Amino acid sequence: MESTTLENKKFKTKGFLLTTIIIASLFSAVIAYFVSSFAYSNEINNLKNQVLELSQELESISSNDFITPIGDTVVLSELFDQIRLSVVVVKANIRQVNIFGREYFTEQQGSGFILEYDSKFLIVTSNHIIDEAISTSITFVNGTTYDASVLYANSFVDLAFLNTDAPESEFIPLTIISSSSLKVGNPAILVGTPYGLEGSMSEGIISALNRTLIINDEYIENVIQTTAPMNPGNSGGPLLNYKGEVIGIVTARIADSEGIGFAIPSDIILENLENLN
Repeated sequence: MESTTLENKKFKTKGFLLTTIIIASLFSAVIAYFVSSFAYSNEINNLKNQVLELSQELESISSNDFITPIGDTVVLSELFDQIRLSVVVVKANIRQVNIFGREYFTEQQGSGFILEYDSKFLIVTSNHIIDEAISTSITFVNGTTYDASVLYANSFVDLAFLNTDAPESEFIPLTIISSSSLKVGNPAILVGTPYGLEGSMSEGIISALNRTLIINDEYIENVIQTTAPMNPGNSGGPLLNYKGEVIGIVTARIADSEGIGFAIPSDIILENLENLN
């Protein structure tokens, strides 16, 4: 009788311990579930906040702030729409004298582009366009024309900076970068006025670097060679990369050639801008 009571007590004790263990395990599992759910909930909330912030940033970006990529290229029509606003037509009246000593005047036309330097706007063009001109004018993309004066000229690098009294609203400057990182094979774009055809765009690549060019017995070194088609009237226009940044200025081509044109590198433009100080 006594042994049966002891066995019952042992059984009850074991059952109590087992029940306690099961309850404790279930309680631990419940606690772990809520803790993990809370942690995951925080992570989800953080992700939602990040997505919301990213969406707001994307909404704040205008379509004009970037060029839509197509593979490894860009949409050239979008790029052109940005660049054309900063390219101008440069016209120069040149006084000539014929073999009979009679005076007459000719008009020389080229291209130019807008830059901002030291909080001031100026027109960059080729010196050979405005050299010896008795008057010069520039025409913006909207068709308005203004008289221009030569602010700076350097025949040794075929470069000139023009000034005009046009209102600031007319000036939409391009961005200019160093040409030191250019490599053969990089894409190149021209926008200018070949043969008076305003707003013309052509595309090619950088075909060679550090060429030496001879113009009117002047040696110009470190010239960029490009396959981008150019014609008379392109001189003074910008040479650009696929971001629309100026990497050079069109200066010359080999007559009757195909795909052999030259541009003064942007580093030379930047060096000459410092002479304005």
